[in-house]
Amino acid sequence: MVPDEQYYEMPTLFHLDEYERCLATRGVYCTGSFELSPQGPHQLFQLMQRYAANWVDNFNHTRLHRGLCVSQRCRQLAPQQHPGQGEHNAALAEWFESCVNESTMLSYNLSSRLYQLEYCRRGEVNPDGLSTNERAFAGFVAILLALCAVSTVLDLTLSDHAKKGAAWALSFSIPGCWRSLLAPPPCSSETDLRAFDGLRVLCMMCVIIEHVCWITTHTFLADTRRYEQTRRALDAMLMANSTLVVQIFFMMSSFLLAHKLLQQRRRGEQVPVVRTFFDTMINRIIRVSPSYFVVVWFAASWWSRAGSGPMWTPLIEAEVNICRSKWWTHLLYLNNIVYANDKCLIQTWYLAADMQLYGLSLLLTLALWRCRRGAIYVLTALLAGSIALLFGLAYTWRLVPTFVMHRPESVRTTYSTEPSFNVLYQSPLGNVPGALAGLLLAHLHHQLLDSRIVLSKYKWFRWSAVSSVCVSAWWVAASPLLLGRGAPGRGGAAALAALERPIFAFFVGVALLGAMHGVPSPIGSFLSWRGWGCGARLSFGALLLHLPLNKSLVAARLAPTQLDRQSAVVLSGVYGYTAIARSPLPRSFSSREHHGYLLVAAAIRRVQILEWFGVASVSYLAALPLALCVELPAQRLHRALSALRRRSHAQSDAAPHDTRQKTDL
Repeated sequence: MVPDEQYYEMPTLFHLDEYERCLATRGVYCTGSFELSPQGPHQLFQLMQRYAANWVDNFNHTRLHRGLCVSQRCRQLAPQQHPGQGEHNAALAEWFESCVNESTMLSYNLSSRLYQLEYCRRGEVNPDGLSTNERAFAGFVAILLALCAVSTVLDLTLSDHAKKGAAWALSFSIPGCWRSLLAPPPCSSETDLRAFDGLRVLCMMCVIIEHVCWITTHTFLADTRRYEQTRRALDAMLMANSTLVVQIFFMMSSFLLAHKLLQQRRRGEQVPVVRTFFDTMINRIIRVSPSYFVVVWFAASWWSRAGSGPMWTPLIEAEVNICRSKWWTHLLYLNNIVYANDKCLIQTWYLAADMQLYGLSLLLTLALWRCRRGAIYVLTALLAGSIALLFGLAYTWRLVPTFVMHRPESVRTTYSTEPSFNVLYQSPLGNVPGALAGLLLAHLHHQLLDSRIVLSKYKWFRWSAVSSVCVSAWWVAASPLLLGRGAPGRGGAAALAALERPIFAFFVGVALLGAMHGVPSPIGSFLSWRGWGCGARLSFGALLLHLPLNKSLVAARLAPTQLDRQSAVVLSGVYGYTAIARSPLPRSFSSREHHGYLLVAAAIRRVQILEWFGVASVSYLAALPLALCVELPAQRLHRALSALRRRSHAQSDAAPHDTRQKTDL
């Protein structure tokens, strides 16, 4: 541990000059990262190296990140001539490097080398004209709104008899989609799935709050000391490691798929394998793709025009360029595998992995259709084999578990140099234990139903189901402690990387099995509230939209931001005042000023706590028009056209039969 006195002797990691004022006065503003190096033996630099050696918890303090108005700070170092555009950019970068180098040499006797230039610009930049892509998206939105308007008018004016033959024309009706959104979920007398909706919303809230902190770490922080000190706090580890809840989504997806098919088996229905596979996958693609592709299209077209700021270019425009180049991988659900280091809407790796694992789960369920008891043994063997394979890969390639993967410097580079993210986190292989756990849960549940075993009668199971909720949360928060502080050992890191998801899935599976079998618990009653249904249907849109919304807010900040327990719940509005609420009081304050300052600081902290729900609220509100105008209309149109096709086939099949009857007569 480094004392505070020595810590604050090190150079400040992040700094931003006034952006808008600099450009408004035709100044030159540059943003980039620098690597420090000493000219000889240097005690402070050695301290920085020792501190940065704990790369799991600390930033690399030998690298600085600056956004400077170089024309104001280092006017004396300005280039003397104005060459061509390419040479001009190089001259501005050299000016930027010389400015930072002069500052670090004077203050710390350390030289600075520019190793990553984000941009250098002089004066305010005029936006370009609309591209063909942007015009096409605007036209698509106009057509979509026109369809919704026409369909809504038809829905409000046609009689009930006329609507029966024109269901396809009413697919885009806003009132019709609203009724679909609020429709109660189907109920089953044998399986209680009410908790699934509440669990889906709760997990989505966990993902959003974790991403709020993740995006803030992605930008410039005002006080890295506070962030690094709280990194090993139990609540901070719970927050950083909470991305394990994504395994619940994989479990629910594969469970509901297998549960639906196994219900058909219990009813004695015949299921043609090939037709069932393609019909189910088509339904899944139609369920996910429309909203997904619209958001990707927006990101590749209009997103870059949504704001500005010193961090807008590295955070937003860089991602927009990636979306424009790899949009086709999203259409094929391969964005988590093809060009995996290039992140466009990073949260959509889940949609690709889920689609891939959904197909695998469907194949396994159909392959094990005739196996009842044997299916459980086969799935258990596959789960054990996947864990062994993940351990072997993690040990061979030195991969790390989730908490270590979310280390500060890795987050800053969006995991571009972190193989664990590509192999363990976003790949279908790394998430196959969650999908297999869902399949295993479905087959075990139906085996219990076939055997007429009521688990809620057993006291030991009731205790296990209720306690599994707390144990799963404890595992998320405390599992990183198994590796100790600092760089983890190779074997321990590989073991935790392979086991953290299956162990979490096991406890979640026990809790879900208890909820389905009627084991009473406070959390089960909370999640089974009927009011979760609408929120659960909007969770998909919130997943798509929360990161672009929050990232736009972060990229538009004009100053570094504080990140701690209080400011982790901030949406916007108090970003600029966070430093006031956490900074020491100036000595020149009078007692009245002192009292007023404390009132302002306390009010800001209360606002921060209240605004934790800001990102989630805005995301769910934005998901509402996406659901009403894109997601639900596509599903309703597909159902209407499918019903029309079935009716047509039925009539064509009945036509020869009617002809024979008439001939016989």
